[in-house]
Amino acid sequence: MALYLVHACNQRLWYVRDFLLPSMINQGIDPDKILVYRDKNNIGNLRAWVDSCNRLTTVGADGVWHLQDDVVICKDFKERTEQYDSGLVCGFTCAYNVPTVAGKFKLSEEKMWFSFPCIRIPMDIIKEFTEWANKCLWQSEYFRENVMRNNADDLVFREWLYDGYPDMEELNLAPNLVNHIDYLIDGSVVNKGRNRDTTSIFWEDNDIIEELKGAIEDYRRKKLNDKQTNS
Repeated sequence: MALYLVHACNQRLWYVRDFLLPSMINQGIDPDKILVYRDKNNIGNLRAWVDSCNRLTTVGADGVWHLQDDVVICKDFKERTEQYDSGLVCGFTCAYNVPTVAGKFKLSEEKMWFSFPCIRIPMDIIKEFTEWANKCLWQSEYFRENVMRNNADDLVFREWLYDGYPDMEELNLAPNLVNHIDYLIDGSVVNKGRNRDTTSIFWEDNDIIEELKGAIEDYRRKKLNDKQTNS
């Protein structure tokens, strides 16, 4: 049985606490199975990913569903994450993330999605990646630019998989398990000024997006009214 890890930055902790976590719990997910990694000291994208992996190595579970802090889950998220709770599973892709084909493939075919908004990773892979990252990543010439910019956690992980596990099978799951909604919560934190579409191309629960949009507007309106009342 896998755990759920929500990777949160300080700017989005409000969304994780007041929207994402309640939506998961409301579907029946055990709160004790949800871990929130908060980048409290703002160490950044790549370093925070490796730090979260270090913390996962002591957790007893077969795998982890890794979620980013700017997603909304589908209406049957719990059911489908339990149904596909085995191996490497990519639960998200967007328009510029090619190839976009769904199905089961070998990594050597290079069809794996950039799926860090929602991806299931076996725990033994987490442990091996963490051991490698701690020893080699920060001095790697191949990843030097990513280390300098402290970004591209998904790219680094995917390239490491290609190198070490070319025959591993991975599943690109459609419809997607989550949708990317950073545009509803002040835009990208890492890629300021990004203007390309990063929403799911395999998404069927548009009513959830509309409900979330209204709920966030109400939430912000209430926060503003409370602030004005208390000022």
